[in-house]
Amino acid sequence: MKRITTIIVLTASAALASCNFDKSTPGYTYMDDMYQSPSLETYEPSAQFANGLSAQLPVEGTVPRGYHPYEFANSNEGYEAARTTLALPAEFDSEEALAEGKELYNIFCDHCHGEKGDGNGPLVMQEKILGVPSYASSRLPDITPGSMYHVIMHGKGIMGSHASQLTYDERWKIVRYVVKLRADQE
Repeated sequence: MKRITTIIVLTASAALASCNFDKSTPGYTYMDDMYQSPSLETYEPSAQFANGLSAQLPVEGTVPRGYHPYEFANSNEGYEAARTTLALPAEFDSEEALAEGKELYNIFCDHCHGEKGDGNGPLVMQEKILGVPSYASSRLPDITPGSMYHVIMHGKGIMGSHASQLTYDERWKIVRYVVKLRADQE
């Protein structure tokens, strides 16, 4: 009986000693440096790095997740290179991509290029913007999916770049829909 009482007293003592009744503190921690890492503000000086900055550049050669590099320059040569070498990726040649491309086209392109791609969008009809071309091959005989993608990336003429507004997939879906509009005009 004495042994059981001793075990109960030791167990209760250990339980009470390990409890922290002050809810405003984290309690007892072992290896404190593993539980609480130092936090750094983005632009404050830091002694943790050799250059003394808390904000570090990404490792050279790394690419953010979901990013697709675009190697064609914003120039006439870049436009020609994109026109002749870029093609619509096979994953975007589907009915689902076409439907999503139509939705995106209606949001980003319709107001200038028109619902049918004829260059008669609401802004053109109100004469807010002039000279928006139709996608018809009689008007733009040399455009390809690559040149369309390049124009979305860098802009051309009075059209500005839409690269910051659209993801890689969204750009190609719009190109897919414009290819269909172009075919419908024939």
